[in-house]
Amino acid sequence: MCSRQHTQACLNTSLSIRQEIQRFESVHPSIYALYDLVELVPDPLLAQQIRDHVVAIEGWYWLIVYM
Repeated sequence: MCSRQHTQACLNTSLSIRQEIQRFESVHPSIYALYDLVELVPDPLLAQQIRDHVVAIEGWYWLIVYM
């Protein structure tokens, strides 16, 4: 049986995760806009490096949320 303290901790964690997902969803259109801007970078190597960083940021976000 779960203690009241453990249950509250689980609820707090769940709320934090929901809030983080909402925060990410609110900035997600900006990430798509960033990919559009990367297409305008004339240097292919620099464009790929920026794209790789954006992908890494997205990947870390999902890793943190679903851990």
